[in-house]
Amino acid sequence: MLSSLPEPLSPTTTLNCPVPGSHRIKPLVLNETREDKERFLFISEHLNCFLWYVLKSPERSSVPSSQNDSQELTLWVYDPENADPSELNHTAISPPLYSKTLSKQFWNLGQEPVVQTYFRNTIYFATAFPVLGVWKINVPAVSDDIITNIHGKQIAFQDCFVQDSPFVISRPEEPFPNNAYDNSLCSPAGRDLHIVWSACIPTNALLLSESGTFHTNDGFITYKEIKAPPHVLDFNSSHNVTDIVLTDDGILFLIMGTVYKRESNRFFKLGSKYNLPETGIIGIQSRLWCSSEYPLQDGRKLSTVAVWTSSEQYLGYGGNVFVKITDTTNLKKALNFPITASLSIGTVCYDSRPSEVALLMACIGCSSSRVFYLSSYNEDLDLWVLRDFSLNAPPSGFMLMEFIYSASPSVLMWDKKTVYYSSKNNTVNGFLKMNEANIESSAKIQKGAIHQLVIDYFGNSVIKLRNNKMYFLKVETKEAEALPAWEEESENIVLYLNPSGNLYMLFINGSKIHREDYPLTLEVFNFALDFQGFCPYIVFKHSMNLNVYYLDMGDEVTFWAQIVYMENLGLSIDVEIYRPELLMQTIDVNYEIARGICAKNQTIKFYHEMDYSHAPNYTKALIASSGVMTVELQPSLSGKTCALNNKLSHLFIGCPPSRHILIHRPSDKTCIKHNFTTYKIPGKYLWNPTTEDLVVNYDWDKYGCLMDLHYATPFHPNIALYDGTTFVETVEANFILWEIHGRSDYSYNSTMKQVGCLREAQTWISMLEENKNRPLDEIWSPQNYRTCFESQTGPLGDLNQLYQILNHSSYNSLIWPIEYSGIYVFKVKIVDPNFSFCDLSTIFAVRTYGILESPHIGKVAGFSVLILSIFGGILVISYFRYVKIFRTLSYIDPLLSHDQSDQTRKSTRKLKKDQ
Repeated sequence: MLSSLPEPLSPTTTLNCPVPGSHRIKPLVLNETREDKERFLFISEHLNCFLWYVLKSPERSSVPSSQNDSQELTLWVYDPENADPSELNHTAISPPLYSKTLSKQFWNLGQEPVVQTYFRNTIYFATAFPVLGVWKINVPAVSDDIITNIHGKQIAFQDCFVQDSPFVISRPEEPFPNNAYDNSLCSPAGRDLHIVWSACIPTNALLLSESGTFHTNDGFITYKEIKAPPHVLDFNSSHNVTDIVLTDDGILFLIMGTVYKRESNRFFKLGSKYNLPETGIIGIQSRLWCSSEYPLQDGRKLSTVAVWTSSEQYLGYGGNVFVKITDTTNLKKALNFPITASLSIGTVCYDSRPSEVALLMACIGCSSSRVFYLSSYNEDLDLWVLRDFSLNAPPSGFMLMEFIYSASPSVLMWDKKTVYYSSKNNTVNGFLKMNEANIESSAKIQKGAIHQLVIDYFGNSVIKLRNNKMYFLKVETKEAEALPAWEEESENIVLYLNPSGNLYMLFINGSKIHREDYPLTLEVFNFALDFQGFCPYIVFKHSMNLNVYYLDMGDEVTFWAQIVYMENLGLSIDVEIYRPELLMQTIDVNYEIARGICAKNQTIKFYHEMDYSHAPNYTKALIASSGVMTVELQPSLSGKTCALNNKLSHLFIGCPPSRHILIHRPSDKTCIKHNFTTYKIPGKYLWNPTTEDLVVNYDWDKYGCLMDLHYATPFHPNIALYDGTTFVETVEANFILWEIHGRSDYSYNSTMKQVGCLREAQTWISMLEENKNRPLDEIWSPQNYRTCFESQTGPLGDLNQLYQILNHSSYNSLIWPIEYSGIYVFKVKIVDPNFSFCDLSTIFAVRTYGILESPHIGKVAGFSVLILSIFGGILVISYFRYVKIFRTLSYIDPLLSHDQSDQTRKSTRKLKKDQ
């Protein structure tokens, strides 16, 4: 049951539908001229009653000064049925009272919204302001990952949830100033409208028309005309723009066989000064699919634009760098074409696999007639390949082409009359059937020719004719369905990709551009219901969430996928793989059937398993077994109304970025920075002994804190593997170490025989003899490491030598001198050839302690002589002192005796007198 408001005959009405299901609606139209006016409106009973309102911070007028600048998003929850008009019109700058109260309720229930990007799955978290009834999230002001989804926790209020909302992060406006006398850049009269947009930033777009070239940064909500100064381009040249391309730092224009570039502050020609031809260029092309997350090794970079003539191919990079990669003469040799054949390049397009660029070539002399061939250049491998594709070509001209977002090569080619599809590496191909229309007959007149073909990430493709008739097809299907008529033939329209999944229609009237939403999903459901074109499966989902997965030696990654369907359809899950030779794989499938519904669960494990220890050339073996595998999960059968959840993921087999090793510091060893900057190594303890001590500058930033170790305790280094700041595992592989300043007064506590070697192991002495005049870093490495635990014919060698290789589980350890303490700076290097694609090494420093050093004999003798001299001197002085005292006493004693005798006689005499 449908009811309309406000008036039955109003051109604008609101439909209220209390009953879910499919409803057939048809407006009342006087003097009806169109064949199809009715629509099927599909209404579902949904539990998502609330929406997120997003308020962006004021937009900047120019590019921020720093890439770290951010912009603020303010979010709140609103109810569309009770929303303020400003919320419905997206003009609200703060939450109305109802929405403020509703947001507070969700905050009390624990709601926490996040912004999650599409390409990198980066998550930005919110800060709650419950008093204001809002959440605020800071997102980058400048980013190439702007397609996002705003979602929160699965929290219900009054049995209703908040629906996830797609959102595009705005970018600052590019400054392209014009002067008063600049010329407009226009296409030649009679040419079709041409629109291009950035692969990673679809809101950044260009429109080329007979009235000028218009640039937008917000999806043509606002736009600005791009002009050229008259001293660079005259009026006639500026009105002959045949192609345009957006780059990261400007705009390219193809004008009469020459490429010009507009940057923020200048307009100039890209000619021989920039390694491009001055004239004769027939095409320029940028990427259709975003390549920002594609993993590359060794600091390589992917090109951003392709430029070509009929006989030469160029690729452009940042900084206006252009490189010629081939010409038709070299192509014939590389791809084994007949030398006498005439080869010409017609169309160049980037593949959905970002490292590959495809060339559509025409060959005369390769067959009895002119034939199209498809070749590709892999930028990552620097390799040309002739693909398994050929097509009889007309006597002249080329087809345009665009690649479908797929792991296996899939492409759509078209000219004014026909569309050709090639899917799954050309195993499925043919000319597209246009249902309910005869494209061959309609293309005979100019307005019925194909104008535009648009492909999105969700497997939808729309073909637009010049008469504004449109057709819809799903990827890897063989038929296109006519969409209901939407606009008059006289309207000047171009289609523009909407990141949310629908399309925009741009109406151009001179220099005025008007944007309207085109409800592609609704229109597809409309004709699907009319012709019973339902989706064959009920649910398809998988766990392949990231764009890039990094796998080192021995690593594995597991995905699961589920498809639910009616049991009589017999669907399955297809795994499309590019470069499957890089990894081993296992697949496990389980079924569940209940009440006529089948659920098929599939687990796919990819893992690296290869032994490099016996490779004749270790480096070549690593190169051959590393690279990028592209994987796609998709249903075996799809339909035009299916919401595809297929996703491409790149499995990078090689050295993960930011992977490194560190020496695990024992928990009882604290990090203390001492106050010295230099120390000495006795010259006799160096690998090449000298008579002078070596003074070493200790770099605290490079070497880190010293580990103080007791001299009597053997030290066994434990190595930890990290990705950035994330701990991965404890390294159990074999490693070696050496003192980087040439110190040699340390040893090992195990011999080759004690550790169980079956033959003589490698040592520093043997490796130095085999690799003379080479740096220590290159003398011993995974390239030349040989284990001693494998027997071989011939003599065993001397197994009583010290074993100089360590690992996590072995008893072998470092031991220190017992006569003195010292500082040692070691470099550790992993030498196990089957551990990692990375060259893993690190530095750590040790200082031994606990030794009571023996005193120096000279110092002891000198000190003893000094003590004895002092003691002897004291004795001599004491002797003469006592002699003097003795003599004095000897002189005084007789006098005392004489005086005493006189006193005695006097006393006796007095006594007698008294008596």
